[in-house]
Amino acid sequence: MTIPEHVLSAFQVDGEVASIPDAAWGEAKQFGRIVISRALPTAAWSGKVRERIADHLEGVHVARPVRATDGRFVVAGYVANEFSPGAPAARVDEAVAAVLALERALLQAEVAQELPERDSSDVIAEADRGAWKGHEDAGTEGLCVAHVDALSRTLFSGYAAPVLTDLLPSARLRPKGYSAAVVIVDALLAGAVDPRIVERWSHIPDLVFLAGRALDFRMRIAQHDGTFQRANIRSKFSEVSELLMSR
Repeated sequence: MTIPEHVLSAFQVDGEVASIPDAAWGEAKQFGRIVISRALPTAAWSGKVRERIADHLEGVHVARPVRATDGRFVVAGYVANEFSPGAPAARVDEAVAAVLALERALLQAEVAQELPERDSSDVIAEADRGAWKGHEDAGTEGLCVAHVDALSRTLFSGYAAPVLTDLLPSARLRPKGYSAAVVIVDALLAGAVDPRIVERWSHIPDLVFLAGRALDFRMRIAQHDGTFQRANIRSKFSEVSELLMSR
C-alpha cells in the first residue's frame, strides 16, 4: 500500500519510516506512534465516537484518532490513529467483557447513537440488516449501537487493558449485549474458545437469540465473499448452530 504524500503531510508523518502493524489495524502502515489505515465507510463516525468516549472507558481502551491539520478524520480515503502495542489473542472472555464495557460507554454517548448513512454497497451493513430482518422489534429496551467486528479489532498486551483499534457499527441500533454475542460467535467459528462460553455469559439477556442473529450475520458475509462454499466453513457454521439450538 502506497500512501500519497499529501496524506502523510496532512497527518504530519511525512519523513517517517513506515512499518507494517498488526492486521487488527486493517490495511495500514505505522509511522512511529501513528498508524495510517485505509478508511472504512464508517471511519468518520468511528473517529468522532472514539474521540468522545476515550476518557470515559473502564476496563477497555480505544485507539485515539488523529485529526488532520485541517481537523478532518478522513483524508483522501485514509485515517490516522495513535498506535497501541499488542495483537489479537484467544482471550475471548476478556474480549466479551471489553465490549460490554464499551457498550456501557456508548449508551452514555449521544453521538454514538447517531448512526452514519450506509448504502447497499456496504456489505457489512447489508449483512446486518439481513440478519435482523423480521426481528427489528426484538429487545426494544436498551437499544445501542453494536460493534460487529470487535474480536479481530481487539489488541492484548500482557496485563494491560485491551485496546479496540476501531469501531465498526451495526446498521441500526441493536439490543444490548449484541456486540458480546458477535464476539462469542466469531470465537466459536474460529475455534478460539470452548462451547461453555455460552453458559459463562448466560446472564446477558437473550444471549442465545442474539448469538443466532450474529451467526446469521456472519453467514451472510461468508456467502458474499465465497468462503461459505468451503466444506470446512459450512461444517463450522453447522456446529455453532447446533450448539446454540441445544441451549
